[in-house]
Amino acid sequence: MELLIKDIIKGISRSYGESFFSTIALQLDKVIQSDYTFIARIDPVAESSHTVALVAHGKVVDNFTYALADTPCQEVSDNSICVYPCSVAQLYPKDQLLLDMKIEGYLGAPLQSSTGEVIGIVVALYEQEIPDQHLALTLFELFSGRIACEFERLDQERQLIELNSSLDTKVRERTQALESALEHLHMAQDKLIETEKMAALGDLVAGVAHEVNTPLGIAITAESHLAEQFTKFKDKLDAQHLSIKDMQTYVEANEQSLPMIARNLERAKELIINFKSMATDQVDIKSERLSLNKYYQRLISTLTPLLKRKQATITFKGCDNDFINTFPGCHAQLLTNLVTNSIQHGFVKCSSKNLITIRIAHDDNGDFIVDYEDNGEGINEEIQTRIMEPFFTSSRDQINSGLGLSIAYNLASHNLKGSFAYLPSKKGAHFSYQFKSLERSV
Repeated sequence: MELLIKDIIKGISRSYGESFFSTIALQLDKVIQSDYTFIARIDPVAESSHTVALVAHGKVVDNFTYALADTPCQEVSDNSICVYPCSVAQLYPKDQLLLDMKIEGYLGAPLQSSTGEVIGIVVALYEQEIPDQHLALTLFELFSGRIACEFERLDQERQLIELNSSLDTKVRERTQALESALEHLHMAQDKLIETEKMAALGDLVAGVAHEVNTPLGIAITAESHLAEQFTKFKDKLDAQHLSIKDMQTYVEANEQSLPMIARNLERAKELIINFKSMATDQVDIKSERLSLNKYYQRLISTLTPLLKRKQATITFKGCDNDFINTFPGCHAQLLTNLVTNSIQHGFVKCSSKNLITIRIAHDDNGDFIVDYEDNGEGINEEIQTRIMEPFFTSSRDQINSGLGLSIAYNLASHNLKGSFAYLPSKKGAHFSYQFKSLERSV
């Protein structure tokens, strides 16, 4: 007996899945000298059984499905060991299969899961009376646990694949949604580049990227943790060291990580969609040679209706040698943004004392410098370092986009190839921007 067991164990030691079932069925068939030996999976819903390994007269043959009703296998599926040394076909006259195969002896044992549920059966059929039912029964009882364990291992592996497939699907769906949002963002970006009215796009994208980085970082971390748990789970599964605790740990990791990934990918998607909606009016960028003094005076005159909201006035002082090749649309947008900023934030009350001063200077290096000052409330020291940030505003409740000064900064530094700065002031707000004529900056 000991040698027989060793031979069987040796034969199945490196087998898994379908190969395992076929190998152990062949080994058992050889030892117990049955005419048919099979291992079958029980389907309690359909009340049927499907063989996963079938050996007929010493050879593996095709599997088949059969109904359990009125068969000895039905008793085995009810968690009973059945042994009929002879005349089994007469005892089960409705089992046509036994009659057709001319079966005389039957021996079957249930395969129980770790929870005690019958998930399969192992059966030996004899065309003659069973020669040594004690040997066959002992081997069935001895190896039924190993066979059932392989059933469970395959079930867990299948569930694991389905779970990870589901995770892949969810991540793919969220990724597609994010890619779709990004595609819309690029469309908005192309439109902004065409019209050049949102020259601040580079900084805006950087600001959005910074905001999106947090939920994406969380999603990536959660996915990395889940991947690590999966690797540990699979290693233990392959080594047959998997415990209930390991399974619970993996399920808990999925329960925690999947909602976190979904939630943060959705948050990243919302941030990008919100950015697209924040694109403001754009500026037509065409170079032109003009008198800077006259152009600014025309700009100031067009801003009169805006100034009337707070009874504000503008004083202007130009410079000599003011002809320049530049983008007039950039100057129009830049000055409009600064005046709007003063009206909305600097001048709290309507007053004839509300004053904006604009001075243009031209230095020996060929640089033009525009000084812009108002005598309003000024900018709190706590936020002075943030006022150029895209989307930053101290009056979100007034539905301000927080893009005005950011756009002004980008118009001056990017389109006009100059600089833009806030200069600390004891009263009011003071800005200065600098640029060259286009032919001098090439």
